[in-house]
Amino acid sequence: MSAPECNELPVRPGALSCICGPSGHGGEDTLDVRDLWRLAAGFGLAVLAQALVLSALPEASAHVASPGRLGWPYALLLVGAALATFPAAFLIDSFGRRSAFALGSSLGVAGGLLSAWGASRGVFAALCLGAFWLGLAQGFSLFYRHIAACGSALAARGGLLVLAGGAAAAGGAPAVIGLAGLFGDSVAPLLVAAALLHVVALWLSTRLPHALQGVATPAASSHGLSWRFAVATLAGSLAWFVMAGGMFHGPLSLSHCAASRGVIGAAMSWHLLAMYGPVAVAARWPALLPPAGGVPAGLLAMSLAALVLGESASVASVSFALVVIGAGWSLVNIGAIRLLHDRGRPPRMALAFHDLCLLSAAALGALA
Repeated sequence: MSAPECNELPVRPGALSCICGPSGHGGEDTLDVRDLWRLAAGFGLAVLAQALVLSALPEASAHVASPGRLGWPYALLLVGAALATFPAAFLIDSFGRRSAFALGSSLGVAGGLLSAWGASRGVFAALCLGAFWLGLAQGFSLFYRHIAACGSALAARGGLLVLAGGAAAAGGAPAVIGLAGLFGDSVAPLLVAAALLHVVALWLSTRLPHALQGVATPAASSHGLSWRFAVATLAGSLAWFVMAGGMFHGPLSLSHCAASRGVIGAAMSWHLLAMYGPVAVAARWPALLPPAGGVPAGLLAMSLAALVLGESASVASVSFALVVIGAGWSLVNIGAIRLLHDRGRPPRMALAFHDLCLLSAAALGALA
């Protein structure tokens, strides 16, 4: 806004007017390569925080909760992620990417610290509320992939690039878990470390352009209700249902097999690496993993691995099943992103509904 335009603004007591504009950026196509890397790094930090939380929650629940409520913190984590979908889309449209994603990261900071306090003091309600806030942060970070796909010229490849950021984070999870173990034998240091990771994600979110843009194009609106959207949502929901069940029962099965915390953390890291590793390949060579073959192959692999996980009684078989579930999930989600974004820009509310279906299915899978 220029100085003459600023002078023409009506002035009244208590009114505040910003003359700097939203970070100097204009419309929807404002994400450059550096912004995509920031989104990928922010998503990677969220994945790393998720790995720490998933490693800590089963043990924290076992020490704090009664047997009938062991799954509550994990279920609330997924419920929080599901409930964040529509607020994330609305806040991005109304206040911009920077403000919306900063809010999500702030919830992750608060959730990590509260859950750490609840785990260390034996307060089950605090552990559950902290897990819920961490889930809200996860729901906001999951929207990074849609913003990258809609806000850059790379379309679906931009979303895949953001998801690929989770691969590097998953590889570093064992080192971070080991470092947190130096500060005590409890799970509280893991949850504090997750909060610190969200602090870094908060800083990265402040480097994003605002890009206030709340009106979808007609082409985008019609694309939101196409058969491609329906297939992506249905297949993605099935994949998230199986994946969430595996991520909840896998660590518990490993614990019953007398696996140490380090072994459980390593197994979950390999699981997350299998979830996001193939996405890095698809971002570089998208023709290698077409949706027509990847989606059914991923669902079949996940179904077989879930059967193996249900019958497993050893650390090796449980870990193998988790890796296969992660790889199948990756194939399905690669296909889902391409089905959603290859032919146009779906409206944000349609994307929010898509994520709501995925995360609701995940919550059901955790409770099944």
